[in-house]
Amino acid sequence: MPEHTNRTFICSVLFLDIVEYSQRSVAEQIALKERFNAVLTEAIVGVPTDDRIILDTGDGAAVSFLGDPEDTLFAGMSLRDAVGGQDTTSGPRLQIRVGVNLGPVRLVKDINGQPNIIGDGINVAQRVMSFAEPGQILVSRSYYDVMARLSEDYAKLFHYEGAKTDKHVREHEVYAISSAPNSLKRTVPVPAPRQAMRLPSLRLPRFLKLHPQRWPEALAVNSKLFVVAPLAFTLIVGTGVIARSHRDDDVRPPTVQPPRVALAPRVEAAPKADAAPKAEAVPAKPAAVEAAPEATKTAKEQKAPQKSKESGPKATPVQTARANESEAAAPAQRTPDTIAPAPREGTINIIALPWAEVFIDGARQGVSPPLKAIPLKAGKHRVELRNGSFPPHVQTVELRPGTEINVTHRFRR
Repeated sequence: MPEHTNRTFICSVLFLDIVEYSQRSVAEQIALKERFNAVLTEAIVGVPTDDRIILDTGDGAAVSFLGDPEDTLFAGMSLRDAVGGQDTTSGPRLQIRVGVNLGPVRLVKDINGQPNIIGDGINVAQRVMSFAEPGQILVSRSYYDVMARLSEDYAKLFHYEGAKTDKHVREHEVYAISSAPNSLKRTVPVPAPRQAMRLPSLRLPRFLKLHPQRWPEALAVNSKLFVVAPLAFTLIVGTGVIARSHRDDDVRPPTVQPPRVALAPRVEAAPKADAAPKAEAVPAKPAAVEAAPEATKTAKEQKAPQKSKESGPKATPVQTARANESEAAAPAQRTPDTIAPAPREGTINIIALPWAEVFIDGARQGVSPPLKAIPLKAGKHRVELRNGSFPPHVQTVELRPGTEINVTHRFRR
């Protein structure tokens, strides 16, 4: 935890209070506090030690979760269920109130050198807890916005209780957490605890156990290993690579050439004896045609192959079949390529430090972090970032289809 000291974090705070603790006798207070500590320890047993800080408030506790905000939700519900199902036959009955908030906190060292938490995050959690009834869990608006976006199942757990005003005339929108169904699961499973790694027992080489006077002789013999070992390793690896390449060549099937189809010889039909050749009348060319320019001859030469193709001999059946096969084998060449529709939306990436409420075109989008990417239609948009008493940051951006725009701001005093 020393690396976290004197730094500001956005974390979720679970504030707990024992109902009517100060009205009990000293013996009952000790019994209630022991039972409360046991229940709290059982509820946060799955959270890593580096991801939580527990502060004893006398009549309760404040737990800051520096990691996953889901840890706060499941720890609070586990506490409520454990206290509700306790055995009341032995000792006084334990009742608690629970408040949850997501906000900025600063880790500092107290007078004893231990880590302590200060900031608006823990203050609001205490105010929200004061509005709760015995056995009830209330959360702030900032924590609700984060959890509702993580999963639809989480959003169904919260019920709006309205706006409450604390003793400092500050309004807080609070939500109550109902009973969780048995099918409720975390979006990210809890990692299994790490097992301690066992190192194998090390055995010293025999030459290190020799007398120091005989070390030069042992080192002279073993120094040859530093030369022989790399050469042997290179030889083994190279032999394996060569053997594998030969094996791949043996396994690879030989390429089979497609059979060649012999074309049938072209047979020209002999002219019939009784059919007399028809003499075509060749009209006399006028003098103007004979004196035509070179461009006219070029045009006639371009048309000559087409006329010769039409007047040439007819294709044989074998050639006709091969032409049909080639046309059927390449239908994809004549298929026009499909054109993907152009995107109509873009993305605005929000980077706010330490945190901010995001408003776009006057509509509230949530809290960043964890909110980061917001898809919007192309066009001009007004982006506003708010953080408590800091002056809001307003920026107008023009979003083009298929592009991303980063809006970055750090709130400073």
